[in-house]
Amino acid sequence: MKITAIERRRGSLYELELDGVKGPQVDVRTFDESPYLLNDSITEQQLEDLLARSVYNRAREKALFLLGLRDYGCKELETKLAQQAPPETAAAVVARLRELGLLDDEQYARRVAARLSESKHYPARRIQQELRRRGIEAELAQTAAAEIPMDDTQQALAFIEKKYYNKMHTEDSRRKVADALARRGFAYSTVRQAMQAYDEMVHTDSEEL
Repeated sequence: MKITAIERRRGSLYELELDGVKGPQVDVRTFDESPYLLNDSITEQQLEDLLARSVYNRAREKALFLLGLRDYGCKELETKLAQQAPPETAAAVVARLRELGLLDDEQYARRVAARLSESKHYPARRIQQELRRRGIEAELAQTAAAEIPMDDTQQALAFIEKKYYNKMHTEDSRRKVADALARRGFAYSTVRQAMQAYDEMVHTDSEEL
């Protein structure tokens, strides 16, 4: 086959014309770095290899773009890439990024666990669930959640102070606060302990005033 025309398309793609017939689209960078030029001959196997490199390079660029926006775990990023690339290509890209140190599930799990603890005051069980939902293995999710310095009672108390400090005056409002904490993943025993700790703190503050 001969490459009889090369036309630029949207999205950083070339459309190749082979023997006068419109053919496949190839990533611009992949083609420019290849040994092929206009009017060169290319075999079926060479074309297949070129297209495979193009798919891989596009998936890699997508992965780097996504990592520039936020953190990803390996499985989560692989799933994201597989929406547009073949599963085996997505897996190969993730494996390579892991080799380069750009992906690390252990560090990612720790960062996410810390963020969920500090900003959302999630209990350990909820943090584990969130990490598992993002593709982190169960043992690693458990380890990351266990490293959080605040225990569940402290987390629940911090959340009460943050969101419900002025809604603890009646039995009805207190019941609603307890229900909200339970929906957030706190055990009922933890909720009781946190509410008791809150009452003691308020009582102490009142005495000091």
